[in-house]
This record gives sequence, C-alpha cells and structure tokens, in this order.
Amino acid sequence: MHARGADLERDSRFALHGPTSLPEEGKEKDRPGEAKVAGRAIRTGPVTDEVDDGPDGEMFIADITEVVITGLNAEGTKLVMESWTPDRGLQTVERD
Repeated sequence: MHARGADLERDSRFALHGPTSLPEEGKEKDRPGEAKVAGRAIRTGPVTDEVDDGPDGEMFIADITEVVITGLNAEGTKLVMESWTPDRGLQTVERD
C-alpha cells in the first residue's frame, strides 16, 4: 500500500480546502470565497493499471460529513459562512 493509502487506513479523516486568495483593495466583495469539504475515506479495494503498466494503487470513496463555504455578502460588509452536515442540513451564519 502506498504511503497516502496507508495514512488513510490509519486515520480515514480528510479535509480538502480550496485555495485562499486575498481580495484586492476596494474589491473585497468580488472575492470568490473559500471552500472546505471534509469526511472519511473508505477503502474499496486495490486498483491495477492494466492499460499502461503504471503503478497500482488503492481506491477510496469519500463519505462527506461537512461542507463549508466562507465568503462575503453582496455588499462586502459581512462574513458569510454556509455549512452543511448530513445531520444538521444547511446553515448560514453572518458576522460583522
């Protein structure tokens, strides 16, 4: 098993973060925001590359437990956090 697969076997939690960008001065409300997807990786089995003899690997599926998008409101005056979990559903919070 490759190192990353072994890491996920040991602790299946993961978080994928979108890129962070700093807003241009005066254009804060045009900033696209940031995203995070979190969950657990569930191993489904080995993968073999029968086409080009590349390295074998492991196949995982993502059991998504949380999605968060953080950005500014349309006026660019408040921080808006939208989050989703399977248990709670969608929640939106605004802060000054």
